Amino acid sequence: MEKKNFLISVVTPNFNGEKYLEKTIRSVLNQTNKNFEYIVIDGDSKDKSKKILQKYKKKIDKLIIKKDNGIYDAVEKGIKMAKGEVIIWINSDDILHPDAIENVNKIFKAKPSLNWICGVNGYIKYGYKFSGIPYIYPKFIFKLGLARHDIWGYLQQESVAFKKSLFLKVGGFGLKPTIAGDYKLWVKFSKISKLETYNIKIGYFRSWPGQDSKTKKAEYQKHSNVYFKFLTFRYIRLFISLIIFPYIFLKTVFLLRKYKLSKSPG
Repeated sequence: MEKKNFLISVVTPNFNGEKYLEKTIRSVLNQTNKNFEYIVIDGDSKDKSKKILQKYKKKIDKLIIKKDNGIYDAVEKGIKMAKGEVIIWINSDDILHPDAIENVNKIFKAKPSLNWICGVNGYIKYGYKFSGIPYIYPKFIFKLGLARHDIWGYLQQESVAFKKSLFLKVGGFGLKPTIAGDYKLWVKFSKISKLETYNIKIGYFRSWPGQDSKTKKAEYQKHSNVYFKFLTFRYIRLFISLIIFPYIFLKTVFLLRKYKLSKSPG
């Protein structure tokens, strides 16, 4: 199928991610909506990643295998070469929901003024895949640095989509991004744009022993200014998001209806 006028580019960074890389690639390639661009940036992996990538080379629109300066350098390179207006960033141990492209496409086409959105939190733990609820993130939460583990909770990167223009406008990750580059990127976004929450599924975050968020947990928390190491107030986010959920649900329904009507003949 020839891809025409696609709105979305999916970017996957990888380095020695052989364990789940193929699952990630397949989750992207098996989307119900095939009209998108797929970019994979590999930092010259030393495991079997290159063999896996060669297997899918013809189905990946842009594949770069070259030593880089880490995950955020790889993601930034992928975003800058993307032709899509909207970016979905999925790491090589996570997966997309089968309707991720379709869901994100509908939301941004129904409301072109949007700059970045988040959907329902998705998780893979102990081999089980499940979804939570769409959390809300008021602008002040980011501005005050409260979207972190011990206070409001991190924004799940796998369930976010954003405009390439927004990324470029804030200067991307910066010259020397830390391990908490995504956390700091959201703070940058929040200074010029509001995050909108919708009841749609985009991605799933996989928990496993070898992932960076576990092996480098202390470093990540340090760079995201986590103060309470063994205490969290995230239940406040859950409580407020549950109260707001009917509004998020209806807002999503009406926007998707608007998209449907725009596609109806006459």
